[in-house]
Amino acid sequence: MTLGFLIWTLANVILVIATSACVVQLYRSSQNTKHPLPSATILIIGVTALITSLQFLFPEVLADFQRNREALLAGEWWRMATPLFVQSSGLWQCCINGAGAVVVCPLAERFYGKKLLALYFIPGILGEVFAYFWAPNGAGASLGIAGVVGGLFAFPFFRRHKVSSLTRVFAIFGITSAVVLSFSRDNHGPPMLIGFLSAGLMMTLWPNTALEPTLVAEATEQQ
Repeated sequence: MTLGFLIWTLANVILVIATSACVVQLYRSSQNTKHPLPSATILIIGVTALITSLQFLFPEVLADFQRNREALLAGEWWRMATPLFVQSSGLWQCCINGAGAVVVCPLAERFYGKKLLALYFIPGILGEVFAYFWAPNGAGASLGIAGVVGGLFAFPFFRRHKVSSLTRVFAIFGITSAVVLSFSRDNHGPPMLIGFLSAGLMMTLWPNTALEPTLVAEATEQQ
């Protein structure tokens, strides 16, 4: 067992713990606010579930949608995005990615609204650039989900007054693990970092996130 593998394993364990804890803390911080129907989440999960289901009925769907470096270089440009909609490892990958999307996407939509679509697809598609070098024949929604997780890690940094210091600690561990995974050539590291940066840019350009007006209204009512 090499040192690199041990570091990669440790980074993944820390990332799972940090993500779980951060998600719990963010759900708790937003549980008393009103939230509209998570339409962006429904769109992402619905379209992905539909196309993934088709891959089991028509195997050529997976072949036409997954990463294929030779096909991409031959002009099949859509393969930069379509790997997000199929799961090359089969049923177990569907279950893991499906559960991840159901947990993190509605939460992210509470904070970022419909910008969740950008937070999912921009890191996901840019993450495919790295994946084509590190795992050129795979596919999966996890790169988009990683971007969303990165966006959740960003919220405690850019909205410090909205969350507890403990949430920021978990986010620090999470984003540090993403850096380590990137240096370990893990596909999920880069989109997580891109999601973190994208969310930070969103909160800088659009200071009022989806959750902010609700919290402000509640504070006014309490006064």
